[in-house]
Amino acid sequence: MKNILFTLVLLFGVSTITAQDSKFYLGVGAGYATTGGDVNSDNNYRGGIHINFVNIGYRINETWGITANLGSAGHPIDNSDTAVGIAAISVGPMISFPVSNMTWDLKPQYAFSMAGVFRGDEAADLGLEGLELLGSGFIIGNSLVMGKGQGFTWSIDFDYLTGNFDELKIDGETFEDDSDYNSFRVGVGVRYNF
Repeated sequence: MKNILFTLVLLFGVSTITAQDSKFYLGVGAGYATTGGDVNSDNNYRGGIHINFVNIGYRINETWGITANLGSAGHPIDNSDTAVGIAAISVGPMISFPVSNMTWDLKPQYAFSMAGVFRGDEAADLGLEGLELLGSGFIIGNSLVMGKGQGFTWSIDFDYLTGNFDELKIDGETFEDDSDYNSFRVGVGVRYNF
């Protein structure tokens, strides 16, 4: 394990030294999110809004980088004014490919924290008030970035989140859970390159 860690640190250091155009960006985004998996086994959750609150990236060189994201999707429950919100915090590598006058960023990420909460006036009536789902997952992120250099750019984002909720909390008590969740998310984003 120490050898693997040392090799990764060494490769990161060499990549940073040979970087031609190091870039840091900060962005936000919004779009549409589908819902699937055990969480939606009764098919009573609809697709909803996805918001990427924070999208951070650092380009080591023109091809390689790292990224971190905080995003959330809201899924309304049929025939009620209640919705489930599912948020994920993720990190991972970023691999960039030039495509015509755009850049395709492939961003496989580990969502080390994934949480679901229920909100709305009828949450108590549905037995969902105070219920919290906790787990982790993976994101296959894709962005087509328009523009280069410093300043504002925009992107079209296609992300797939899949994960598993292994804990359920209600009124301070924790129970084991084994429900999966998956969501295809399509949206647009705005970045500022420093």
